[in-house]
Amino acid sequence: MRSMNRPDADVPGSRTSRSSERGVTLPFIALSMVAIMGFASLAIDLGNGWRTRRALISATDASALAAAQDYVNGIDGCATSAGTYLVNNEATAQLVSCEIAFFNADQGRVTVTATQNVDTWFAGVIGRGDFDAPSVTTAVWGPPTSVTGLRPIGLCIEGSTALQDVINNPPATDTLIRIDYDKDQPDACGGASVPGNWGTIDFDGGANSNNDTKDWVANGYPGEVFFGNHVVTACGGEAHCYPGDTGALAGLQSDLNGLRNSGIYFTLPVFNFVEGNGSNAEFHLMGVVRVRLISFQVNGNPNNRYFELLVKPGLITGTCCGGGGEPSGNKVIAICGVDPNEFGACAP
Repeated sequence: MRSMNRPDADVPGSRTSRSSERGVTLPFIALSMVAIMGFASLAIDLGNGWRTRRALISATDASALAAAQDYVNGIDGCATSAGTYLVNNEATAQLVSCEIAFFNADQGRVTVTATQNVDTWFAGVIGRGDFDAPSVTTAVWGPPTSVTGLRPIGLCIEGSTALQDVINNPPATDTLIRIDYDKDQPDACGGASVPGNWGTIDFDGGANSNNDTKDWVANGYPGEVFFGNHVVTACGGEAHCYPGDTGALAGLQSDLNGLRNSGIYFTLPVFNFVEGNGSNAEFHLMGVVRVRLISFQVNGNPNNRYFELLVKPGLITGTCCGGGGEPSGNKVIAICGVDPNEFGACAP
């Protein structure tokens, strides 16, 4: 009778050996899956925290800018706008503090600190539950270093007493001024060789200047424009001279009609001298004025051409803070720090 021998339990590849391997592997896989799921769950919570903080940063940005704008207008922004704009942008955010620092009568900064609760679903497994996400934003206000959104019509400071008055003594309320073209005026910015008290400014010196000018009248020049000191008397080596045209603005009649009908306030450059004439002119820009267009005449008899403008200093677009030129009571606002230790960019 032939004997039947049971295979050795330790022989590799045997049924018993395979069962033993499964017995070791399955707990290891289970533990690995627990770890993987734990990390994945924690990543979900961290992602939610990141999204919450990004939204909170946007809310504190809006809050600080709104408060800074109020301070430009002589209003206590921390008391009026900071909390409102914060919750309008992120309903469950909590305002921790709103702090201001006045550098001088024209410049200061406001810092908004806020928190928002972050709900967690899985972090409790590792002993960590919900937590608060923080955000700090500092905005600064003050005279512009450069200006954006300028319309391309420069005004001669020497050709209008009314314009000189609002530049040198910015009015607190709307002030109506009239600027006549006055082609034969001997005191115009270019002297007897340059006609008129205004001209079109080609901010970027581009070849497509006519179409550019029309677009800039309607929408403003998108780039930065810098201004020089009003005591400068020549353009040689002077960075604040821009090409332009001293000619009439008859081709901009419809564009100016649209600007007048819009009723908006906008910013115009002011120049103190011109070199050259016609389309070869260079204008030295020395400041800005914030205005609303009331009425105008830019074609026909030169003696009948004029601009009637309502001047009101206020908030304009640009970079902050301070620099060359005459700000004429106008201010810009900007975010200058997103951390309590970033005040260096917010200093006067």
